[in-house]
Amino acid sequence: MKFRSTILPILVLLLISGWAATLYTQAHTDRVEGETSIKKVYQTILDRYVAEIDPVKLSDAAIVGMLRELDPYSQHIDDNNSYRLDAITTGEYGGVGIRLGRMNDSLIVISPMDGTPAFLQGIQAGDRIVKIDSVWTKKLDLDEAARMVRGEKGSTLELLIKRGGESEYLSFELIRELIKVPDVSYSGLLRDKTGYVKLSNFSKYSAEELEKAIRKMSRVDLQALIIDVRGNPGGLLSAALMAADLFIEKGELLLETRGRVKQSNKKYLSRRPPIVKRDLPVAILIDGGSASASEILAGILQDYDRAVVIGESSFGKGLVQTVTRLSPDTRLKLTSAKYYLPSGRLIQKREIAQDVMYEDLLLSQDTSFHSDNNRKFEGGGGVEPDIVAEDFPLSNLERSLWRKRLFFKYALDYGELRPGLTLPIHFEDSEVDSFYNWMAHHEFIPETRLNHWINDLDDIIDTTSTVYSDILDLQNSLSLLEQVYAHEEFLKIKFQILAGLEKEMARVLGGNGARIAASLAHDRVVLKAIEVLSSGAQVQEILAGPTD
Repeated sequence: MKFRSTILPILVLLLISGWAATLYTQAHTDRVEGETSIKKVYQTILDRYVAEIDPVKLSDAAIVGMLRELDPYSQHIDDNNSYRLDAITTGEYGGVGIRLGRMNDSLIVISPMDGTPAFLQGIQAGDRIVKIDSVWTKKLDLDEAARMVRGEKGSTLELLIKRGGESEYLSFELIRELIKVPDVSYSGLLRDKTGYVKLSNFSKYSAEELEKAIRKMSRVDLQALIIDVRGNPGGLLSAALMAADLFIEKGELLLETRGRVKQSNKKYLSRRPPIVKRDLPVAILIDGGSASASEILAGILQDYDRAVVIGESSFGKGLVQTVTRLSPDTRLKLTSAKYYLPSGRLIQKREIAQDVMYEDLLLSQDTSFHSDNNRKFEGGGGVEPDIVAEDFPLSNLERSLWRKRLFFKYALDYGELRPGLTLPIHFEDSEVDSFYNWMAHHEFIPETRLNHWINDLDDIIDTTSTVYSDILDLQNSLSLLEQVYAHEEFLKIKFQILAGLEKEMARVLGGNGARIAASLAHDRVVLKAIEVLSSGAQVQEILAGPTD
C-alpha cells in the first residue's frame, strides 16, 4: 500500500509534466513556423510582385493587420501621428474634439468633448464614423483615423456618420479648432452646498487638479460631492489610482493587473491618507462614454461602498496597454494585462478576437463579485450604476438645431444687442418664441419630413395635367399646415430649447466653464445626484448592502 501511495503521485506529476512540455513544444513550433512564413511572404512580395513595393509601408501594413486581430487597443504608433498620447502630456491639439475608439470592426465616437466643434454640431457618443473626408474607415486603424481627424486650426473636416435609430447617413462639415483638454473642466458649488467636479480626462496632472478643486470647495461647509466622469474616455492608469487615493484609506488594494509575464502582475495600494472625509456623501456619474481610467475610479469607489454610482452603464474597457519603443520614430502599444477591481471583477466587454488565441482572454470562473458591504456586482460588462439616470434624449429637431449651431448663433446676436449682459443667464418661456421668430427671419427653421414630402411634389406633378392648378392649391395649403406643425413640434421641446439657449449664452459670455455651469441646472442626472445625496438615509440604504 505504501509503495502504491508513493508511486501514484509521481506518475501523475510525470504525466502533467509531459503534457505541459508537449504544449510548450507545440507552441514553440507554431511560433517558429509562423515567423518563417511571415518572412517568406514578405520577401516573396518584395521580390516578385508585379510592381515595386515600398518595404517600410509593407511592413507597417503587416504590423497593423496583425494587431487588428488582437483587440481594439493594441496599436503601432508613428511618433509623427501620436496626437492622443501627446495630448495627455501637452493638453492640446488641432482637431474637432472627438474621442475615437473601435468596436466590432467599426470606428466609433467614444464621446465628443464639451464645447468643441463636434459637440456643438451634435455628434454623439456611439456614432459610427463611416467616412472621413473621402476615405472609408472600415480598414483604418485608430492611429490613422486620429491623424486624419486632427489638423490645422481653421481647416475643414467632413464626416459621414451612421447613428443608431437613424435610417439614413448623417453628414457633418466641421471646422477644426485648437482643442485644449483640461482634466478638470469645471468645478464649483451647487445647491445644498453640494460640490461638483467635471473630470474630463486622466492625464499626468488630473489627480492634482482634482485635489485642488476638492480642497477649494471644502473651505465652505461642504455637505456632499459629485464627481462627473461622463464622456471621459480615460487616460493614464496612474492618474486614476492617484485620484482614488483621495477617497480610499492608505494601504487598501486599489487595483490588480494580471498578464502573461511577471512584470505585468502587479497590485496597486492606496499610498496616502484620503482628503475626503469618510462621512461625506459622494456620487460619481458615469455613462457609455466613461471608459478605462474612468471605470477604474468609479469601480474602486463602488467596491469600497465609498460612492453612489449614478447614470448609465460604462463603456467596458478592462485591459492595460504598455508602450514599447521599436525604433526612433515608432512605438508599439500592446495589451499586456487585464485589470481587476478590488472585488476581483473584470469589466472588459467581450469584443476581443478569439481565433488567434490559445485561450479565452476573458474567461473567469467567477461571475458575481461583492463590495465591502457585500453588495453584489456582475463582471464583464462595464461598471453598472447603482441608480440608473439619463438626461433627455435628443429629438431629431433638437439634434438639427445643435448641428446647425443655431443656439450659438442666436446667443451671439442676442449678446451683440445687449452689450451689458452678464452671468448668470435665465431665459423666460417667451424666449422660445423669440428664438423661433429669429430662425424664421433668417430662414433657419429646420425642414420637417412633411416639408420634404411637399417639396417632392414639384418633381412628380405633370404641369400639363388638367388638375395641375388644383394640385398647386393643395400644395400651398399643405405648406401652411406644415408651418403650424413645425411650430407645434418646436414647442414640444420647449424645456430643451431653453436649456440650449442658456448654455450657449453662458458660453458666449463666460467660455466653456460657464457653459458647463449653466448646463447643470438642466442636467437630470446631476439633479438626481443632488436629490440622492441630500438624503443621508437613501445614501446609507444604497451602500449598506443586504441586511439578512
